[in-house]
Amino acid sequence: MERVIRLSVLMVLLISAMGVMTASAQEAIDPGTANTNFTVMNLDASETAEVIAEYVNQSGVVDATRSVTITAQSSYGFTAPDSGLDDGWIGSVVASSGNEIVAFAQTRWQNGSSDDGKVAAAYNGFTEGAQKLYFPSLAARSGKQYSLLSVQSAEGASSSETIDITITYYDRNGGLSKTVNDTLYKGAQKTYNLLDESLPNVVADGWIGSVVVESDDPIAGVAVTHWTQYSAAYSGVTGGGTKIYLPSATRRLPAGTWLQYTGLVVQNLNATITGTVQVTWYDRTGNQLHVFTDTIPANSSHGYNTKQPANTPDPDALHTALGDDWNGSVVVESLTAGVDIMAVANLQWTADHPAKAGAASYTSAPGGFAELFIPATFRTRTGDVETGSWRQYTGLIVQNIGTTACSDFTVEWRNRDGDLLMDYTDSLDPNISHGYNTKTGGDLNGLGEDPADLLADFRGSVYINAPGCELTAIHNTIWPAWTDNTTYSAFGK
Repeated sequence: MERVIRLSVLMVLLISAMGVMTASAQEAIDPGTANTNFTVMNLDASETAEVIAEYVNQSGVVDATRSVTITAQSSYGFTAPDSGLDDGWIGSVVASSGNEIVAFAQTRWQNGSSDDGKVAAAYNGFTEGAQKLYFPSLAARSGKQYSLLSVQSAEGASSSETIDITITYYDRNGGLSKTVNDTLYKGAQKTYNLLDESLPNVVADGWIGSVVVESDDPIAGVAVTHWTQYSAAYSGVTGGGTKIYLPSATRRLPAGTWLQYTGLVVQNLNATITGTVQVTWYDRTGNQLHVFTDTIPANSSHGYNTKQPANTPDPDALHTALGDDWNGSVVVESLTAGVDIMAVANLQWTADHPAKAGAASYTSAPGGFAELFIPATFRTRTGDVETGSWRQYTGLIVQNIGTTACSDFTVEWRNRDGDLLMDYTDSLDPNISHGYNTKTGGDLNGLGEDPADLLADFRGSVYINAPGCELTAIHNTIWPAWTDNTTYSAFGK
């Protein structure tokens, strides 16, 4: 059986996909010129994978095709220049293989309006389309932040056949803000700029809320949000659960100066029922620090921020309970029958953090997995493995969301040639997270592992095997050379 992944990959001069922005919005936030690279991982433990990547323009025409071979449980990075496409190209990618594969995409913008002109974002590819997608966190606020919503037809490319989609916008109070009907060529994507007043799909300036995209045909999608100094992205979610897990959140101002904070946005996926949720906050050792309940209108979302009040019922109580140097996890549970939920975590790093100002987003996990796959991870520095300047490094955070201990699971780090460079076993009690950092070591230090074994120019993948366990993970790429950070969720099965 042929396995297919679908990515909505926006490449080169992403600004051209935005239409004509209002002058005030464009002058305040201009991310610059974009390049998107994506990485495909072969999940098979023993067989190589033949992968074909088709680059589909917005008219449903395949403009380029690339074929590569990927070693078992290894990965391959497709760069924008390798596509052979002209600058200014915008479209989507469909990668297919006879083996099971997954992928993630990473976009870099440069020559923009941020202080150093550089921002970045990452998101997961889709292994299959769905007829309904949820986006809990979008914004249209001139001078502060604005979102781009990209929707892709998850069918074979066609320049003559189209599909219909409906985009519904909801504010944070559950009010219907706008409904937009549109068509896509099969296999192609469209990008909607929520601040472009020349387009019929936009909402009022100052809007913040959630979106539901529906179609009778399979679709995929991604949301990108630009702030003045950084950007973030996440893939649309096809469904949720009654209990969801967020393995990484922070509130860090240990010396009185903000270094990191997190905004969680939880969406009620039910179209008609208001839902009550319970939000529980833990430290890295599994201790419960705070819990509160909230009600979220149907199809709407609420935000809970470790720095700002947002929609938190008692923000002072939350912030006091977490303290000034908190690094932990969050569990959100629906207490209303028939109401599923999902969430996005927006991670924020400030200019005073050693990695400088940055942002990244990831989506909640509705459950855990016995196997996790991380298609792209990094440890790159210029020159010497011990003394060179850092370009990229990884913070991989793994959490046991099961009810029993997960003992002696294995973690394997391979380069893109499939060579095993580092492997070890670890154990996690319920609700405990470990962080593996390719610069500082993190919890690798307690395991006797040295990330320098990955050498100075490591680009590779990670495989975690935990039979009988329920694990989830996120991957942070810290990017001193680009002064922004990116995050995506591990793939599981």
